[in-house]
Amino acid sequence: MSRIMIVGPASPSPESDKEKIIAYFENLGYSTQFAPHCFDCDRFLAGSDIHRAEDINNAFADENVDVIIALRGGYGSPRLLDKLDYKIISKNKKPFFGFSDITAMQLALWHQAQLISFSGFNANFSTHPLGPLMHETLQKALNKKPISIKGLKCVVPGTAYAPVVGGTLTMLCGLLGTPYMPSLKETILVIEDVHEEPYRIDRMLNQLRLAGALSQLQGIVLAGCEDCIAKDKADGDVMTVFMDYFEHKKIPVVTQFPYGHTPDHIVFPIGQPARLDANKGTLVFDKFK
Repeated sequence: MSRIMIVGPASPSPESDKEKIIAYFENLGYSTQFAPHCFDCDRFLAGSDIHRAEDINNAFADENVDVIIALRGGYGSPRLLDKLDYKIISKNKKPFFGFSDITAMQLALWHQAQLISFSGFNANFSTHPLGPLMHETLQKALNKKPISIKGLKCVVPGTAYAPVVGGTLTMLCGLLGTPYMPSLKETILVIEDVHEEPYRIDRMLNQLRLAGALSQLQGIVLAGCEDCIAKDKADGDVMTVFMDYFEHKKIPVVTQFPYGHTPDHIVFPIGQPARLDANKGTLVFDKFK
């Protein structure tokens, strides 16, 4: 039986989910273990930085661990980026799953260790119940089956084939100027966020623009921005902000990608090449090796 290790890179989570997690993955044919410091709590963090990073490094090094899954997002994974052993991770590549705050860690893993990971799933079922779309794509990811998305809305027509990167915009911007920020050159960028007003989304996109990160993209996939509503209606909405930055691009741009801080969304690979066809409204990932 394959073994999953649950780690706590970010905010703390209660142990009340433990039995649900074990039962869910047991039904899929996995045994589940929890890292030694998985349920620690230090203010808004799941234990000390040293212990959280140690759990992650050990999980990658342990030949008996097949899959690693973050327990919760919240905040904390960026504090670990200079404490991870990327040489060990590069030599012991295995599926890693996370979402939201874990975006920072996943982008660093891709940049520093060439590790393709999966965004869209944390194991805290109480906070994020597992919807049918998440369940379906999580199983596909675990079993290395192709993932394809249909029904995307075309903003700018065209096609592109490139690695898909991105995730939570706030975390992406937090990596700018650090050794853990991957180049976005010749990639397809996915963007989502939560609880950010339109002017704050604009500020982050402008930061990426000024840093040159938006200039050589191959495609743009706009996902959900949950509860990103202006307090002042005169400020407009997030989609207007997105169109201001992207509708005049000469690369394919789509919206309505079913991913983000919504009750149900897809799990997809960060760093995996995919074909974006804005004309057909599809995003099809390569087969996993």
